[in-house]
Amino acid sequence: MELDVTGTVCPMPVLKTKKALDSLTSGDELTVIGDYKPALQNIVRFVEDKGHEVLSTEESSDGFKIVIKK
Repeated sequence: MELDVTGTVCPMPVLKTKKALDSLTSGDELTVIGDYKPALQNIVRFVEDKGHEVLSTEESSDGFKIVIKK
């Protein structure tokens, strides 16, 4: 599943990530893309605190991409 949080600022990217993860089953993957750089660290922290796995993070000049395994 892919979640685009482009154009949103905290806390919305984290809240949208939480909602998307809640709709998935264990073992599913979620890719989050966005452009608000502080959200990258906030989402990673949230995901790890909730016991999910961050498979990869990518950061570019125009945004970020996070792959999460529930």
